[in-house]
Amino acid sequence: MPVYMRLGKLRGPHMKKSMPIGPFRTYWLPVNVGRLAEAFQPGEEVTPEQLVAKRIIKNVRTPVKILGGGDLNVALTVRMHAFSASAKAKIEAAGGKVELL
Repeated sequence: MPVYMRLGKLRGPHMKKSMPIGPFRTYWLPVNVGRLAEAFQPGEEVTPEQLVAKRIIKNVRTPVKILGGGDLNVALTVRMHAFSASAKAKIEAAGGKVELL
């Protein structure tokens, strides 16, 4: 009589409740607001291409999310894929604008 091993119900990438892997998972590159304050001058426009030029991120293939870590004291126009609530509040409090791509 063969011996079979019992497996859990939620194994495998294609089950409804399991964690998606591969091309189905959404990845965000996190960038803190304090990093933008160091790299950009007041009044500049911040886009993913500008972040690559300043070597903050490596490429523009992955979407970028701006997080609220650090302080921002310069007014910037930030155009990114996603923002946290605290990052949006800090950018607008500094006199900048937030725009989604």
